[in-house]
Amino acid sequence: MESGRISGWMQSVRRFRRYFPLVAAVCAVLPFLPSLGYGFLYEWDDGGFVTENAHIALNWPNLVHAFTTTLQSVYTPLTSVWLMADHVLFGDWAGGYHLVNLLLYGGCGALLFLIMRRLRIPASAALLLAVLWAWNPGKCESVAWIAERKGLASSFFAFASFWCFMRDCRRERAGWAAPVLMLIAFLFKPWVLPLPGVMCLYAWSRHPGEYRKLLKLLWPVMAAGCAGALLVMGMTFRDLSVSGGGGAPDFRYVLRYFGAAVWPFSLNPIHPRPVWGSLLPELAWGAVLAAGLWCAAGRSRERLRVSLLFTLAFLGTALPVLTSGGFTNADYCDRYNFLLSAVAWCWIGVAGGRYFRRFPRVSAWAAGILLAGCLLTDLVYLETFSDTRLLFGRAAAADRPAPKALEGLALVAVNRSDPGLLHQAGALFLAQQPFQPESRRKTYFDMGTLLTRLARSMAGEAAAGRELAAYLAADVPRDYYTPEAFLPPAYSLAAGRLIQDGNAAEAAALLELQLKRKAGDAYQLHFSSGLAGFLTKDFERARREWRAALELRPGDARLRENLKRAEAMP
Repeated sequence: MESGRISGWMQSVRRFRRYFPLVAAVCAVLPFLPSLGYGFLYEWDDGGFVTENAHIALNWPNLVHAFTTTLQSVYTPLTSVWLMADHVLFGDWAGGYHLVNLLLYGGCGALLFLIMRRLRIPASAALLLAVLWAWNPGKCESVAWIAERKGLASSFFAFASFWCFMRDCRRERAGWAAPVLMLIAFLFKPWVLPLPGVMCLYAWSRHPGEYRKLLKLLWPVMAAGCAGALLVMGMTFRDLSVSGGGGAPDFRYVLRYFGAAVWPFSLNPIHPRPVWGSLLPELAWGAVLAAGLWCAAGRSRERLRVSLLFTLAFLGTALPVLTSGGFTNADYCDRYNFLLSAVAWCWIGVAGGRYFRRFPRVSAWAAGILLAGCLLTDLVYLETFSDTRLLFGRAAAADRPAPKALEGLALVAVNRSDPGLLHQAGALFLAQQPFQPESRRKTYFDMGTLLTRLARSMAGEAAAGRELAAYLAADVPRDYYTPEAFLPPAYSLAAGRLIQDGNAAEAAALLELQLKRKAGDAYQLHFSSGLAGFLTKDFERARREWRAALELRPGDARLRENLKRAEAMP
């Protein structure tokens, strides 16, 4: 009786295993469900990708534009197309975009579970490891940030491609699903460039030395990989001078990335410049994990070969991050390459299989503690991505915040007309100036000076407005981060203060100086030119320029009122 009961229980467990991929998908998204209530991170790429994207409408000209240009200097045409489709379905409702992100992320969790099963990791262990991968706090910004649709979709199709390739290797017959899915992944985001190399390593592990079989299995995915790489690299590097990316691999961060794939020691949404003293614990953590996995191989030649292949796979998948510039590789962030952490957890599953079976209680306790830590951290850290003021504020609170964090904080202040926050951003630029290399100190000083003066003028201080006007009129070379974001409101506020003081001629001269320096985008320059014309009683110029500005922003009520006044003039 007892044996029959146990046998029945085991059969029930085996039947339930068919639902493990769905369980992995559901569990993967659980900590991130609060993101459904978040809005757009307007000042952190969601504006450029969705809310302020002039090509977000789903039509033929915009489809052509998506496939013939880059978005923020990276070739991601299918990302643009998918966001167009979301815009048709959801419009300005951010929750719909977040829902799609969650569905994609759940799919990534399910596919990683299936990949682990192909690696002969037991079902229960594979499920647990897939959830540990998904709950890593470094995933928060990938899931909660709408603009990171490119990374989520690219990873989903990369995982699907690799799973199909594993099936082809088992059948010893090349298929077309893997190369097609790989090409799709390339067109969402090019961080999956190393995927064909990882496929080569896997095929070699299955059929070492069988060159004809390897050639038959690999030529479709290698052809798709080469085609995708040439396409995305050609389009991206065409704008490389704009993106500033590319460089020699910086392998100092490999151990840090490896350790952070299991547990990140530091979390910051806008990665501060690392100080080597603070890096040592993270490097040591990564080294301990890597050494432990190599030691798990023991003296077995087969297991040592597997460890070597996983090491090569991790180094290969890290290359896009390690070569993409100082900002990207300054700190670990899982959104830069999901394949990194997937390789790490698959290696843990393969290398630790026999230890899981030998020490089940210890393994379960260790996994439970790590899961609890991840869940608690996710629930706290995820809120960072609910609002850009909170996001940039937390990023700027680091000891050595990245300039992008301070810029973002200032941009939020300008967009929300918050002089206190703007003054805080300027003061942070000035406070960080002494810690910068000599080449950056002037930029930090100029940014801090501009922002603090702009903040005082925004607060309504009359003297500050006049001081800002004199500061802008001075013929002194200055250097700013993203001057197009902060100089136009500075010119506008300073000119407004001069007009209030009865100095219309000075205001017009300041606006002419803005036009000469081309400080602003097309709308801002047309608006300033129209205002300068109005102040100098050149009403024809005012009407012409404000009409041109209205074509760029037809919903601008202030501009319509100005144009109405100009049209009433003789």
